Amino acid sequence: MTHKYQVTGMTCGGCAASVKNSLQTVAGVTSVEVSKATDTATISMDTHIGLPELQKALGGVGGKYQISN
Repeated sequence: MTHKYQVTGMTCGGCAASVKNSLQTVAGVTSVEVSKATDTATISMDTHIGLPELQKALGGVGGKYQISN
């Protein structure tokens, strides 16, 4: 299954790469595409992964990057 999320806090291509690398570490994630131009992350996963787990990979609620539907 594939889901598209909004990601805030990215200011450059390096940020997008950091978000992609962090999300790829989540168990069950099979692929991640991040776009700074649209501030989105498209995540393919084996089974549904909730937003709290994805946010945790990005540094938690108080982190630089925030993910939402």
